Amino acid sequence: MSRKRNRMEIIANILEECKGGIKKTRLMYKTNLSYRLFCKYTRLLGKKGLITFVDNEYRLTAKGYDYLNRVKEYINLLKKLKEMRESLEDLKDEKQLIKR
Repeated sequence: MSRKRNRMEIIANILEECKGGIKKTRLMYKTNLSYRLFCKYTRLLGKKGLITFVDNEYRLTAKGYDYLNRVKEYINLLKKLKEMRESLEDLKDEKQLIKR
C-alpha cells in the first residue's frame, strides 16, 4: 500500500508540472488532486509568487524554480537520512545477534 504524500511533496509535484506551462485540468490530473485541494494549493502558490496563471496556463516563476530546487534537495536529504537510519537499525540488529 502506498503512503499519502505530505504537503511538501504535493507542492513540489505541482511546481514540477508547471515548469513548461500547463493548463488547469491537465495539472489537476497530473498532480492527482481533487478540485478542492487543487484550488487550495494553486491559490497558495500563486499568493506566494511561485506560480502564475497567464494565457490560461499555470507557469512557474523564477522564485518557483528556486523553491523547487530547494525542496528537491530537502527531499533527497530526507531520503538519505532515512536510508542511514535503516542501515543503523540493521547494524544494531546484527550486533544484538552476535551478543547472543
